[in-house]
Amino acid sequence: MKVLKYTALFFCFVLIAGCAFFGVLHVLNSRDNTSEQSSPEGTKADTKTDKPAGDKNNTDPSPTPVSSFTIKEADRVNVQTVESVTINALAESALKSVVQINADVRTTDAWGRSQRGTSQGSGIILDKDEEALYIATNHHVIDGAEKITVTFPDGTEKAAVLRGSDAAGDLAILTIAADDLSDISSDSYAVASVNPESVVEVGDMVVALGNALGYGTSVTVGYVSATDREVATEEGELLLIQTDAAINPGNSGGALINLDGEVIGINSMKYSESFSRIEGMGFAIPISQALPILNELKQQKSFPAEEAGYLGVYITSVTSDMAQTFGWPKGVYVNTVTEGGAAAKAGILPGDIILSVNGIRVLNTSQLSARVTAYRAGSEITLVVSRENGDSRTELSIPVTLMEKESIPE
Repeated sequence: MKVLKYTALFFCFVLIAGCAFFGVLHVLNSRDNTSEQSSPEGTKADTKTDKPAGDKNNTDPSPTPVSSFTIKEADRVNVQTVESVTINALAESALKSVVQINADVRTTDAWGRSQRGTSQGSGIILDKDEEALYIATNHHVIDGAEKITVTFPDGTEKAAVLRGSDAAGDLAILTIAADDLSDISSDSYAVASVNPESVVEVGDMVVALGNALGYGTSVTVGYVSATDREVATEEGELLLIQTDAAINPGNSGGALINLDGEVIGINSMKYSESFSRIEGMGFAIPISQALPILNELKQQKSFPAEEAGYLGVYITSVTSDMAQTFGWPKGVYVNTVTEGGAAAKAGILPGDIILSVNGIRVLNTSQLSARVTAYRAGSEITLVVSRENGDSRTELSIPVTLMEKESIPE
């Protein structure tokens, strides 16, 4: 009897376990069918994910299906291939026209005491003739110089003489006598390639060459950040090229060249302040603006200060605020004309705004005075003035014969 009892219990256990097993299978199949029915039409629920290997906590949602769309073929873009420029080859050629300048200067401190020092900068070989070699630099490089030494690319040093300097335009011309160059190979230096008609645009790549920190001539590369940037100096405002090519002390007077190897500017200054919060703001004098001044300085002959020419006017610089308020051009406003003076005889009137002297732009009183007194009394110069004409202004070209200061009536 016990055997029958245990056999009956075994079959009951097997029957119950089998029912439970088939019940579980039924539930799982029902869930799978429900999942397939809830997936979008025409798609199949995919249980795979793009989890990285080993990433077990990735809970990114599955991509959401989007409606179908048609991709249209875009118009083809024609790309013009630009001939590549090798900066080192470009610089190697241009560096022959850049020299190092060391000047022994004497300055005066705030208490009137005389001090000696050294000024380091750069220069550009601008021209050469039978008489001399002509080197352009900044006025502030040689201001107060008692002795000027030029170092050529091959390391040869020569004494230079100041031919002429213009503080208002921050420009100067040095000369080295042709006879002093006999021991230097003509292949070791070259006259710079200068094209005043070169167009300078924002975004142009440029290369700055100069004697940075007195370590020797160096090369930096950047872009033109702005043109005709008004920059205030001790002598007034200048219109300069702004660049992010590094320009450091010693670069002053060096060349800013384009990718054709042409000098487009003369490195002049940079913005700087404590903790170096300002970077990439260097400035160069546009060569188109500098050349007329440099050519005059090149031909300039020294004469006593009492023989300098004068206009006989009382003047004021046209500031940016004045230009914006009254709609005036930047230049020098004539407040009063001295009766019997050179300006009065030429027809200059109060209210005229002087724009240029012999084609050289003037932006302030310092520049105008420097331009005029560079000529002897009795010389004829040409002024371009802006004169009020009803609701507008007209530009006039007026020749003026300069007079000595003493001969102008008070």
